[in-house]
Amino acid sequence: MFNHVLLCTHGTDGAKRAEAFIFGKLEANPELKVTVLTVLDEDWRQMTGDDWLNSSKTQTTFLDHVENQMDEEIAEDWQRIKTSHPVAERATFLQKTGNIAETITTTAKDLGCDLIVLGPWCKSKKFSIHSTRVGLKATLKNKELHPLLPCPLLIVS
Repeated sequence: MFNHVLLCTHGTDGAKRAEAFIFGKLEANPELKVTVLTVLDEDWRQMTGDDWLNSSKTQTTFLDHVENQMDEEIAEDWQRIKTSHPVAERATFLQKTGNIAETITTTAKDLGCDLIVLGPWCKSKKFSIHSTRVGLKATLKNKELHPLLPCPLLIVS
């Protein structure tokens, strides 16, 4: 039915449900092509603080550090996916930075995907030392995504 699926993930519980669903389908349909996409919201580099006012070098150094940290966390998340779902070794993994809705839809269009898969939005648990939300914190706005969709969207709940 579908030939190329764009699986969007960012490590949250909802995204993990979408991963399990798609990689379960990949086991049953070895001809299915899967691209795993992790999008960093374009706004992350706009972080500023009073301590940066004295030196642009300090700001650049810190932003580079944060970018490296995020790259490492995404690589760890992709390794978690490959460990949890060995069939994921057959998937292609992409990391992009940009507006989340635009990046997802442009990537799907550029790759010729015929299905985009997302996990459901999950309400964050109240903060406590023992329970914090894992995964990238930026969220997707449906009103931005839906008008841009180049193919069907499946939200796995």
